[in-house]
Amino acid sequence: MTAARSGASSGDGVAAGGDAGRGWFPLDAERHRRDAPRYCPGCAAALSLADGGQGLITEYWTGQDRVFVCFCGACGWSGDIVLAARVVGHEAAE
Repeated sequence: MTAARSGASSGDGVAAGGDAGRGWFPLDAERHRRDAPRYCPGCAAALSLADGGQGLITEYWTGQDRVFVCFCGACGWSGDIVLAARVVGHEAAE
């Protein structure tokens, strides 16, 4: 029996649940829907077509960081929005 079919961990830290045939995808898709940016940082227009927006949002990963590549059709802004577990900043010299 495979790990996904037995309900055990699939090895990547995600336990297979009710949709064992699809593996990690349903949980990852839910995280994307929950965490994806909803509004443009440039003009505050909705990005998602479901919210009446004209934008595009896609997600990729760099190490432990989740990166959302966004485009706003309302103002033309495009850029990356990074969800990071930890952010280290600095104070400007006086």
